[in-house]
Amino acid sequence: MSKISNDVVYIFVDEAGDMDFSSNGSKYYMFNFLVKQRPFRVHEHIANYRYSLLERNLDTSFNGRRLDIEYFHAHNDNKYIKKELFNTIAIFDKNRVKVYSYILEKPKVNPKKRKEKDKFYIDNLNYSIQMLLDKLQIDKNFIIVTDRLPVQNNKKKQVGALKKGIRKYIKSNELTIRYDIFHHASSSSANLQIVDYISWAIFRKYERDEDGYYEKIKEYILNEDIMTKDREINHYEK
Repeated sequence: MSKISNDVVYIFVDEAGDMDFSSNGSKYYMFNFLVKQRPFRVHEHIANYRYSLLERNLDTSFNGRRLDIEYFHAHNDNKYIKKELFNTIAIFDKNRVKVYSYILEKPKVNPKKRKEKDKFYIDNLNYSIQMLLDKLQIDKNFIIVTDRLPVQNNKKKQVGALKKGIRKYIKSNELTIRYDIFHHASSSSANLQIVDYISWAIFRKYERDEDGYYEKIKEYILNEDIMTKDREINHYEK
């Protein structure tokens, strides 16, 4: 892939799956990254669509459940909203939008590592951001935006893992670039809502073998790196 060389690169982060390693947990845990550059061209369309949904409550011919949409969330949105959002996401310029997915097969994780969930989380987030930066060959300033987490301790661990991976990348490539990391509410960012949708589609493909929505976004996928155990990687390059 050619280098992304705009003044500022934006990286939006989402996670899918759970940290439950019992039979009740998900089979996969993944970090998904959406990489974009300004200008962000479809934000107004997404905002107007949300307002159109709110206005349906005033239409006397609308007999459905009242729509109270503060922001879009793939897990909660109905199939009609999903269809519209994925149709919007599908019109992005594929040369300006990239997705990277770092996927963990939980059943293959070393039993010792399953007991140290915090270490497991930090280690893999640290490694995944290094993998992404290496693939993008970023040599300009960048900003990472993640969803605002409800637990402060998780936020500190997440930021710490990201910073560790970034510092290693910058040092190994002898760069002088700057970066920043922000935790924002999903409702404040169309891009966080977009990466949530993309992450949901990738997760459904692996967890449930359902690829209908995945087909809408697969052209943006730079890589899907599936980690088996002890850094054994299967690469799915697009």
